[in-house]
Amino acid sequence: MDPDKLAKAILLFQNAPRYGGASPAQLVFNRPVRDGLPAHRRFFASEWQRAAHMLEERTKHAIEKNTAHYNQSTRLLEVFPVGAHVLAQHPTTKRWDTQAIVVETGPNRDYIIKTASGRLLRRNRRFLRQRVVVMPATNPPAAQIAPAQPPMPAAPAQPNPPAAPAPLNPPEAINVEQERQQRQYRPRVYGQASRRSNRPRNAPKRYPA
Repeated sequence: MDPDKLAKAILLFQNAPRYGGASPAQLVFNRPVRDGLPAHRRFFASEWQRAAHMLEERTKHAIEKNTAHYNQSTRLLEVFPVGAHVLAQHPTTKRWDTQAIVVETGPNRDYIIKTASGRLLRRNRRFLRQRVVVMPATNPPAAQIAPAQPPMPAAPAQPNPPAAPAPLNPPEAINVEQERQQRQYRPRVYGQASRRSNRPRNAPKRYPA
């Protein structure tokens, strides 16, 4: 690695503006430093440099604006107590298929959960959901069982209507059907396929030399 190129790259990095409009050189020296790029002499004048408090106010305003924009689409999530049954999102498949129990809560909305296999995982609140534990069904007491109702009487069976007689086919339709059955399929017989050696060939046209 060329040390001269590395030094020039570091100088350019120090003069590059950062979040808020100030470069690292301005934050340290309150002015830019000379680097490898050509610049006018008035570029380093004091009237062209912004005051430190103006940069701080600009940075503070940008942070407040971004915070207000982010909070427009957010909502507060309830806190899980220790012993709550939760579902954890898998980091690869993005499915909520890991059942666990909260064993410890952290200060930054983080939880330590214990899976069914005994593993301890640390997850943020946004990757946890409350799991509703379904208890097995139990038989109700005899006093709450409703008495069985008597069966309803069956409706009397209705006689089936007489079947309509089958239509008689006219003799012309019978003759056409018989002719169709007597007709046999006769495959077409083609002549012998000509081979390439039996095809007539034309003499090539040759030009005199």
